[in-house]
Parts: sequence; structure tokens; C-alpha cells
Amino acid sequence: MKIVHPLSFTFGSYKIDTERSIISFTYHVEFRFGITKTFTDRLFLKDITPEMWGKVPTAVLEPTLQSLLLILGINYWSAFRTRNIRINGFSLTREQARFWDSLYLNGLGEFFYLMKIDFRNLIAFPYNETLVLPQPARFERPKRALILNGAGKDSILSAEILKASGIPFDFFAFAPAPAHERIAKLVGAKTVGVSRRRDPLLNLFMQGAYPSVSTFTFVATLLAELLGYDTIVLSNERSADFGNLNYLGLPINHQWCKSSEAEKMINDYIKRYITPDISTVSPLRKFSELEIVRQFVKYPQYHHDVTSCNNYFWLPRIQQRMQRTNYWCNQCPKCVFLFACFSAFLPKKELLSIFGANLYPKRRLLPLFKRILGIEGFKPLDCVGEPEEMILAMHIAVQRGEYADTPAIKLFEEHFPKSYNFDILSQRVFINES
Repeated sequence: MKIVHPLSFTFGSYKIDTERSIISFTYHVEFRFGITKTFTDRLFLKDITPEMWGKVPTAVLEPTLQSLLLILGINYWSAFRTRNIRINGFSLTREQARFWDSLYLNGLGEFFYLMKIDFRNLIAFPYNETLVLPQPARFERPKRALILNGAGKDSILSAEILKASGIPFDFFAFAPAPAHERIAKLVGAKTVGVSRRRDPLLNLFMQGAYPSVSTFTFVATLLAELLGYDTIVLSNERSADFGNLNYLGLPINHQWCKSSEAEKMINDYIKRYITPDISTVSPLRKFSELEIVRQFVKYPQYHHDVTSCNNYFWLPRIQQRMQRTNYWCNQCPKCVFLFACFSAFLPKKELLSIFGANLYPKRRLLPLFKRILGIEGFKPLDCVGEPEEMILAMHIAVQRGEYADTPAIKLFEEHFPKSYNFDILSQRVFINES
């Protein structure tokens, strides 16, 4: 079911049940003939006592909840798109409105492209021209970090980097799955979990992609306030800055919410409008995806438990529980890309024991190999690195000599012969450890 022409979309209220630590957010959609519909979105926080809520200054808590109302509302606005946006209970400055315009535009770029939606002049957050906000409130937090746990190689590597640096940390997981629990146990860190329940009626309407990491960052900000962390650690890599295609003049980047642009925007927003005492950081930002794999393989204790295939999180929960080790669907772009990356550094026998299959002989995957290598089309809309990383990974795999005469390797050698300047790629992709 799809409503095409809502008259207005209103960001309504937020309310905290401090006894149960449930936050409710409401959104109102107005249609023709006086028809209105209210949607309610809820966050469920664990192990938060009423006393913890009372210790967060109102000047810090209120702008945090306002930000959560706006970021969680992206799922509802994308289903009921209208330029007539209203906000109840508080106002934005012009600069704040521009921030939310940009976050919605870029965070929904892939959705606009896939649904062939003309987004131009569509997003216009209201603002008060004369509003002057006070300086953000100080709220010093203990010197410890909260790492976003994605159950993949990136968050594991971030954890190992913090371990080596002697920085105390815990994990944070949004809608924790068994894979998050397994990785946290291996790392030796506790996980702070948050669950979300969208309004069930939203499932009746069209939904699209949303900037997940941006959403997680604002949720983690609230947890940092309640539980005492001064740093939110994301594991965003350099490759996230490389987009996919252009649509109606807008660069479309599947990983925009992990990009350096998005991360800086949100970090600056938190410091300017919430509190200067909580920061975000990505210790992997200088690394390409292939470099992250090169670093990750140094920790064999995680090889058979890392869950980097996004399709895992779409499995029924009972199937996730039954999955005792890592999961790879071995047919999505991310599996193809990471199989190539790991093939550059691990012996074939070990690689196949991790993935459960050899992807190089599979002819049905050749179209994906072509796109990820940059041979044809655009980079798939998935969490994959730049073409030069894929080229270099397969080149190193060729040198290992364990995959000769497979269809994917033949395709690679046809387009990237020995005369290709792989040394230049290596200099760009890898970190010079010296």
C-alpha cells in the first residue's frame, strides 16, 4: 500500500518511561479530506535505571532526544514524502535545518535512485530565522569508549586496536543478534544493547534504505550520556568515501553514512548542539578495506566467527541461533569482494574452511566480479571496496597460484595482465607500516 500525496509530515513528541527505559517517538501524517495517521516508534534500553536518567542534564538530554526524533523519523518520512515538514515542541536554527536536509538527502540517496524518486526541492526542514541557541552544555564523561559492534572484521579490529592502546571499552549493538554476542565473548567485552520497534503499520507502506550508522551514532550518544563514555568508536574505513553512481546530479553512495563526510557532520553536530564532551572517532579511517583484511588475518581466533555478510541479519532469529560459527551467503557482492580480499592473505584450504565454498569457479558470480573490478557497470550497492582494491586482491591471489584456470581468475587475467602496474595500486591501497 502506498500513499502518494500526504499534505504534511509532522515530527511529533518524545516521551521517556524511566521505569522501563522505553522511549516513544510519534509522527503525524496528514492526508486529504482531513485524514490523519499517527505512527509510534520505540527504543528499548537495557540495564538503565531511573536514577541514570536523572543524572543527565536537561540541557544535554533534550537535544539528544530531539535528534533521535528526527533521525528515527527518516523511515516514516521516506514512506510519506512531502516538502511540508513540521516539528512540534521545538525549533531548529537555519544551520541545524541544513544539517538535517543534508543527512536526509544523502542518507536516502540510494533509496531515491532505486525508487526513481525526484528528490530535488523535496527536503526542507523548517527553521526559526531568529533562533539563537545557547552554548552546548558541558557533561564530562569517564575516559572510556563505546564501540559499535557490527559482528564483522571492522569492529573486531577496532577492539584490538583499543586493547593494544590500553583504552577501556565496551560494545554497543543495535538489535543485538547471536553473532554480536559471539564476537563480544571472543573479544572479552560486554555489550550494551538497544532494541527498536517500528510502528507495525509502517510495514504496509513503502520503505527504503536509511542511514543506519548515522542512526546508531545518535543512539550511542544517548548511551554515552547515561552510562558514562566520552568516545563513540565507529569502524568506518577509507573505502566508504568511494561512491557508486550519480543520479539527478546527486552522488549516490551506498556507504554514505560511513563516509568521512557523514561522520564529521554528525560529530560536529553533537559537539555544537548536544555536548562537547562526547566525540566520535574511526580508528580504521586511514585503512582501505583490503588493508583492514590484511590486518584482520593476524587474529586467527576470529576467522571462523566473523560475520561480515549482511544477509545474516535477514535470517530468522532461530536460524541465527543455530548458526554456531560465521555466516557467508556466498552469492552477494560483499561475499564476492571479501572472498577475493581474504584469498590474498590466507591459504586456500583455510579460506574455504571459513567461507564454506570457493567463489572463483562459480560462473554465475562473474557479473559481480566484473562490476566490483570496475570492468563494467557501477560498483554494486553493497559494502564493498574500490575497484583498485579488488584488482590488487585478485592479483595477489594469482601470485599465490592456488586458483589458476578458474573462471574468475581467467576473467581477471584477461583484463589485468602481468604488464598492469600493480605496484602503483599497492602504494595507494596499503598503509606503509614503516
